[in-house]
Amino acid sequence: MISRQLRVSHGCVSKILNRYQETGSIRPGVIGGSKPKVTSREVEDRIEDLRKSNPGIFSWEIREKLIKVY
Repeated sequence: MISRQLRVSHGCVSKILNRYQETGSIRPGVIGGSKPKVTSREVEDRIEDLRKSNPGIFSWEIREKLIKVY
């Protein structure tokens, strides 16, 4: 067994093999960092307009308005 030869657990070997099959690399993935934006500039502009026209608007109200439009 590979795990005995390397003196690591079976789970460790399985994890590395799965990572290699999925990514082509044995290097671990990046931990943390920021996620890419998924909001379009058009939606961001609409949110800004809603906030300017109604400063007391709640986030759930903005969400409902965006759902109606988009």
